Amino acid sequence: MNDRFIPLNCDDDVIFFEKDTFKVSKLKEMLSQEAKNKLSQAIYYEETKKFRCYVIGLLSSLSIGQESIGLNEIQFHSIKDCQILRVSGKGWQKGKLKIQISKLTNNQAGGVSLEFCSDEPDEPESPLDDIRKRLEANSN
Repeated sequence: MNDRFIPLNCDDDVIFFEKDTFKVSKLKEMLSQEAKNKLSQAIYYEETKKFRCYVIGLLSSLSIGQESIGLNEIQFHSIKDCQILRVSGKGWQKGKLKIQISKLTNNQAGGVSLEFCSDEPDEPESPLDDIRKRLEANSN
């Protein structure tokens, strides 16, 4: 495995966890909304002084489909095993997804960023690839 996390900027790429599949855009949207909902609930309970202990339990995790991501895991970031299917091809790749949610303030979720690190080693470009490219260019 390499240790390079690459930002997922293509909203149409697909992320597959054990039981759920999401487009990158939908996953970002759901994470942001879930964080906002949890914060709203916590603020409501804190302001009304009800169930102070419940607030701690309420903020323990985000639920996205059947995936649960502990907030203690994503105070800065969370890394989850997954597979990715990129629009650009290469089929399904196994790896790790880094989820980062920026600071939550004023009842609004901050930005959500996703990065992927492949479990497969980077394949160096073959020296023959350059020759193939030249031959293809000359044949056209």
